[in-house]
Amino acid sequence: MLNLISNAIKYSPGGKTITVSVGYHNHHLEINVKDEGIGIPDEDQKRLFNTFYRAHNVTNIPGTGMGLHIVKKYLDSMGGTIDFTSQVNRGSTFTVKLKQADITQNTGA
Repeated sequence: MLNLISNAIKYSPGGKTITVSVGYHNHHLEINVKDEGIGIPDEDQKRLFNTFYRAHNVTNIPGTGMGLHIVKKYLDSMGGTIDFTSQVNRGSTFTVKLKQADITQNTGA
C-alpha cells in the first residue's frame, strides 16, 4: 500500500486529490488508490509491472521502476491481483484484490 500511495503522491501535481478506498465485495478485500496525476501512456501500460520499467512520461521524476513490480510479486504470492486504469493527464486508479481466505491465511487471523 505504501508503494501505491507514494506513487500517487509522486506522480500527482500539488493540490490534486488522492483517494484511498477499501471495501469488501464478493469475498474479496478491494483496495483502490486513485490519483489525478500525470497518468500512464497507453503504449507503456502493458509493461508497467516489468522489472525496472518506467513509463516514458516520467523521465524527470526520480524512481527505479521496481515498486510496481514488487507489489505485483507480493500479490501473486498471496493469490491476490492488481489492476489499473489510467489516462494521460487525468490520473490513474490501482485496484488490489485479496480473497478472504488469503487474508486470513497470510495474517495469521
